[in-house]
Amino acid sequence: MLLDIIYVVIIVLAVLHGYSRGLIVGIFSLIAIIIGLAAAMKLSAVVAGFIGKNVNVSEEWLPLISFAVVFLLVVLLIRWGAKAIEKTVEIAMLGWVNKLGGIIFYVAIYTIVFSVLLFYIEQMKLIRQETIDKSVVYSFVQPWGPKVINGFGSIIPVFKDVFDELENFFEKISAKISML
Repeated sequence: MLLDIIYVVIIVLAVLHGYSRGLIVGIFSLIAIIIGLAAAMKLSAVVAGFIGKNVNVSEEWLPLISFAVVFLLVVLLIRWGAKAIEKTVEIAMLGWVNKLGGIIFYVAIYTIVFSVLLFYIEQMKLIRQETIDKSVVYSFVQPWGPKVINGFGSIIPVFKDVFDELENFFEKISAKISML
């Protein structure tokens, strides 16, 4: 029952978020974060050199500042582009499609994140089996995170078998703790 209440609250938040942002901004926000992280990792050294020469900043802060600058610039540029596309969609009177798509997109994203959190909570033994047994949505929500992340593993090798590896990790930790 507790998991069901939490999930309903999460879904309400997802619907509100999806309605207010829409599908276009939602998808572009996700893309912006991914591209922003990649660009920041690749370009932060170059930007750190530029900032170090032109701004009086302690060298210990340069990596963090340059990473943040590149990440934020890329995210803002992509989101501005998304807003321009969204305005075009609204002019074409397809705003309701954008909002409905946004609701569906954010419900899916929030469900996946909740599923991943459930995985961690369950592996860390922070939830009682009784709570899981009383939940109506658990059997629906729980498999989503592992399925999606493992699906990404076929495209992006870093994610391959990540849940299996985490499960093994938590089992080893539990075994060590029980030996104490």
